[in-house]
Amino acid sequence: MRRWTRGASPAASALTLLVILFSSGLLGTRVFTRLDLTEKREYTLSRATRNVLARLDDVVNVNVYFSRELPPYFATLDRQVKDLLDEYRAHGGDRLRVEFVDPAADPALETSMQRMGIPKLQLSRYQKERTEVMSAYLGIAVQFEDKTEVIPVVESVEKLEYDLTAALVKVSTERQTVGIAAASSSTVPEELRQLEGLLRQQYLPQAVNLSEGPVPAGIRTLVVRDEDALSDEALYRIDQYLMSGGRLLILAGGVDVNLTNLFARNREVRLGSQLKTYGVEVQSALVVDAQSPMVGFDVGSFLPLAVRYPWFPQVVAEGLAKTNPITSDLQSLVLPWTSPLVLAPVDSSFGASVRAEVLARSSPRSFAAHEPYDLNPQMPLSLPTSGVSPQVLVVALTGKFPSNWRGKPVPGDSTGTAPRGPEVSPETQIVVAGGASFLDGRFLQQFQTNSVFAANAVDWMSMGNDLIAIRSRGQASRPLKEIEGDRKVVLKSLAVFPVPILVVLLGLVRAQLRKARRSRYAIEFGVKP
Repeated sequence: MRRWTRGASPAASALTLLVILFSSGLLGTRVFTRLDLTEKREYTLSRATRNVLARLDDVVNVNVYFSRELPPYFATLDRQVKDLLDEYRAHGGDRLRVEFVDPAADPALETSMQRMGIPKLQLSRYQKERTEVMSAYLGIAVQFEDKTEVIPVVESVEKLEYDLTAALVKVSTERQTVGIAAASSSTVPEELRQLEGLLRQQYLPQAVNLSEGPVPAGIRTLVVRDEDALSDEALYRIDQYLMSGGRLLILAGGVDVNLTNLFARNREVRLGSQLKTYGVEVQSALVVDAQSPMVGFDVGSFLPLAVRYPWFPQVVAEGLAKTNPITSDLQSLVLPWTSPLVLAPVDSSFGASVRAEVLARSSPRSFAAHEPYDLNPQMPLSLPTSGVSPQVLVVALTGKFPSNWRGKPVPGDSTGTAPRGPEVSPETQIVVAGGASFLDGRFLQQFQTNSVFAANAVDWMSMGNDLIAIRSRGQASRPLKEIEGDRKVVLKSLAVFPVPILVVLLGLVRAQLRKARRSRYAIEFGVKP
C-alpha cells in the first residue's frame, strides 16, 4: 500500500520561500516606510512639510552636491540625507525631483556652484598615519523656474527638514515682507539687528521709519520695540496699521535697564494706553523668579561669575501655552529683565471682540518687584511674604481691535481735516512681550529657544502654522525642576542611601549562600563544616 504524506516536497517549499522573499524585497523598494520611536517623531516628515509638498503645482528640482569622498566623521551623513530625501520624494511624487551630484566629476560645475553660494570646504582626514587636508562639497540647491535657494553646508540632519521645507516655500511662493519699526530712523534699531538677521532666513525684513509716514503697504507683520522717541504721530500710524488688518509683535518693557552698571528705573510705556485699549497692560515692574538659569557676569579683575540669576525668569514647559503653535513645542524660554503683563477688558460696544491667550507665565515662585531695583547678581533671593504667584510674561491677542484714537483728534492735524481710518480692525493678531532684552544678540546666542520663539511668533502672524512645528523640533531644552525644603532632603536620601544598603544586603545573602554550600559539602563528604 502506498503511503501519502501531507505537504509539498522540499524543493517546492524552497521555491515558495524564494518567491516570498523576492516579492517582499520588490515591495520594499516601492513602498517606503520606517519606524520612528522618538518622542516627537523627529525623524518623520512633519504634517507641515507634507502640506507644503502637496501644494507644489509644478516640478521642483533638489540637487544635492555631495562629494563622493568624505572624511570618516561624515560617513553617515550621506546616508541620513538620502533617507530624509527619500521621504520627501515619497510624499512629493512627480513634483519633486532629487538628484545627487558629485562635483568632482564635472570641474565646470564647481564654478556654477560657487556662483550659487555653495563653498568648497577644506576638511581634514587622517590617512596613512598622517593628517591630510581635502576639498569637499556638502551643499544643496532647491530650484524652481528662475528661483534658487541654497543650503550652503549640511553638517547634520537635525535642522535639515526645516531648511529644505523653508527653501521649498521660498521658491514656490512669494517671500513676505516683515517690517521692523524705528521711531525716527530709516535703519533697524541696534537692539533688533540680530532679529533682522534671523528673519532674513525666511522673510524680507524692512526698516519702517514711523516719523516719515504711514506703514508701507505690503508689510505683513510689524515688529515694534517701545521706546521713548515714539511720537504721537508714530503711535497713531501703528494704530492705523492695525486697523487695516496688520499684525503686530510688540516688545514693551515698563523698566529701563542700563547693562553697563545694572541700574534700572521705571519708564513710561509709550504704547501703554494703546495696548490697554487692545486688551493688555504693561506694568512698571520687573519679574523675579526663583526658577532661573545660570548666567555669567564679568566682575572686574575677578574670574567671571556664574550664578543663578532670578531677574531672568526661565519659563519651562508647564508655563508655556500648549494650545498655541508659537509655544506648543517649546520646552524653555528665558526672558531677561521683563515686565509683568495684566489682561485688560476691551470695549466691545461698537463691534470689537478680542480673545486673549497667555503664551508664557513665570513659575509659582515668582513675584513682581518694584522700585528701587537691586540687580546685583551676588544678592541672594528672598521671596516676599505676599504677592508670590505666576506672572504673565507674553500674551497673544486675536480678534477685532478697537482703535485707540476713536473720538480723539488725529495727531499733527491742526485743521481737523485729516481722513480717519476705521474704528475697528478686521480679524487680526497681536503678540505682546514685557520687554525686548530677550532678543538682544547676546541672549539669543545664550538661550537659543528665544530665537525659535521670536521666529514662531512672526510665522504665526505672517504665514500661519506651516513652518512652526518643524522649527521647534529638536529644540528640547528641559531644565530640571527646582526642589526645596524637606522634599529635597528626602529625595537626596533616597538617591544616596539605598545603594550602600543594597550592597550590604547582597553581601549578607552571599555569605548565607556560601555557608549553606559549605554545610552541603560537609554532609556530602562526611566532614565537619
